[in-house]
Amino acid sequence: MPKTIPVPLLANYASDTPTTAFGLRITRTDAEVYGWTSADIDTDDIGDSVLYRAAPGLDVASWAASAGLAVGNTELRILHEDDTITRADILAGRWNNAEFALFRYNWASPSDGVEPISAGRLGEVTPRAGHYVVELRDLRQYLQQPVGAASTKTCRARLGDAMCMVDLGPWTETGTITSVTSKQVFADSSRTEADDYFGEGILTWTGGLNTGLSQKVKTYASDTFTLSLPMIFNVQVGDTYSVIAGCRKRMDEDCATKFGNDLNFQGEPHRPTVDELTSAPEVNV
Repeated sequence: MPKTIPVPLLANYASDTPTTAFGLRITRTDAEVYGWTSADIDTDDIGDSVLYRAAPGLDVASWAASAGLAVGNTELRILHEDDTITRADILAGRWNNAEFALFRYNWASPSDGVEPISAGRLGEVTPRAGHYVVELRDLRQYLQQPVGAASTKTCRARLGDAMCMVDLGPWTETGTITSVTSKQVFADSSRTEADDYFGEGILTWTGGLNTGLSQKVKTYASDTFTLSLPMIFNVQVGDTYSVIAGCRKRMDEDCATKFGNDLNFQGEPHRPTVDELTSAPEVNV
């Protein structure tokens, strides 16, 4: 599909002294919006109410697009700046799957309009010495995703999604941490649920250094949570959280007995195994 380039911007391209630069807008999943420009001066006159900053700097000199339906995975460099992109935020996943828009504009007259270059979501953000390398995956990435579902013995749905249809409200609890063993193991002495009640559930921090971050619960026993992975920031006594009851995607123990939702089970628990399909037929004498 052809793109439209504003006439004033085309005129600048055709001039003997074009004053064009690249702009990059990133919208994180927490709705925080950031802008950078490869020009030497900031601008907030693009028309989207975003400030595009010249510092710490943006390098897009190696931009290249893929032809056809091949996914364009391009790496850009953003110079190091601790107050915007921090190593801790990267490791905590705050930049994962953020939306991006890359465009070209006239830095001497930003109101001339923009030429869209690419859009999509961020891949890996890698800290390097003095800068960060950002992988941009354009919208063609979605064409590479598998369509449909494979047969499985366990449930393919995610607890509470459109296929599962369980209302997560009654299955969500809140609390406050009363003792800490590590970033991965901690307890809330007020919890009275049975062992493994929260196993495979999702714990989200509502207070403390990890506020807004989530992690899967590996095990829960005797008021103690063990997460699948340690949190990036320290867990402290007094931190608050919400946690959703866990589902290990089993037909009888979870879907039917625990959640009373067996009619929406998205799996085939009674399908024959490979051994049963390939075994020799029984012979009745």
